[in-house]
Amino acid sequence: MLLSIITPSFNRGYCLHRIYQTLIQFDPHDFEWVLVDDGSTDDTMSIVQPWLDEKKLNIRYIKQNNAGKTNAVIHAFDQKPVGTYTLVLDSDDYLLPNALELIKRYISELRAEEIGLVFLKSNTVGEIIGTEFNLETSTYIEMYFGKYKCEGDKLFIVHTALYKESLVAAYPGEKLIPEGVIYMNMQRYGKFRCVNKLLYAGDYLADGLSSSTTNLAANNINGFILEKRMLQDQPLDLLSAAKNYVKYISYSISGNKSFREIFYHSRNKFLIFLLLFPAFVLSWKRISQIRAIIKKRKF
Repeated sequence: MLLSIITPSFNRGYCLHRIYQTLIQFDPHDFEWVLVDDGSTDDTMSIVQPWLDEKKLNIRYIKQNNAGKTNAVIHAFDQKPVGTYTLVLDSDDYLLPNALELIKRYISELRAEEIGLVFLKSNTVGEIIGTEFNLETSTYIEMYFGKYKCEGDKLFIVHTALYKESLVAAYPGEKLIPEGVIYMNMQRYGKFRCVNKLLYAGDYLADGLSSSTTNLAANNINGFILEKRMLQDQPLDLLSAAKNYVKYISYSISGNKSFREIFYHSRNKFLIFLLLFPAFVLSWKRISQIRAIIKKRKF
């Protein structure tokens, strides 16, 4: 089978019909849909059951206790997806009608050094979110931090075995590892073919992960620190590196990391020394907000 589509979902029963209506237009022999219900308390199960009974698609419905998006995706991969390639489709997004045709076309053109494809996203009225790619083949870092960088969410379709090897579980007590961590891990295996075609669509919802970065960081502070630590090892330009160090410092202070620990996990100790006080001053409001959320969560 060509493709596994993994969708983690928490209380998003009201969104899933859009994905289903798109998928039933495709040849079911080309893909499977692995739907992970992350401890939903809404009517997700009653919505999905008729689809399972209809058997129009290869659907695997997996129910787990609430553990967050990252661990839901890992759980899906633990069930051994049968697709040669895998994409993770959020519950509030959906594939466009020509998606499978595009995937099949461009997968057939992949070079030996390319481990998968990356496509563009639109909103629900067809307007591109972010910018187009400026490179045909790229690593994640070149794509988002390089001289010819792009902006906005993209959809990654990656060889299943390599996708699985690149995953990192959320820290204890947390539910999310930023996706940049996963994409940086993928760079060990190869690059991505960047395709300037719209493949999927969606609008940012009030209950989505992107609705509050402050809350997201507070609830997953160690995961956010990990991403900023990993970015220190990447070939960023000086401005991007400085911005990353400022975020690394602010998240580390927010997470009550000691100055010794902050320095220990820093690649450029001199830059940390220069930026430590400015980062503290510039980020104090956000640091206070994150600390307040963390403190509240512990009681």
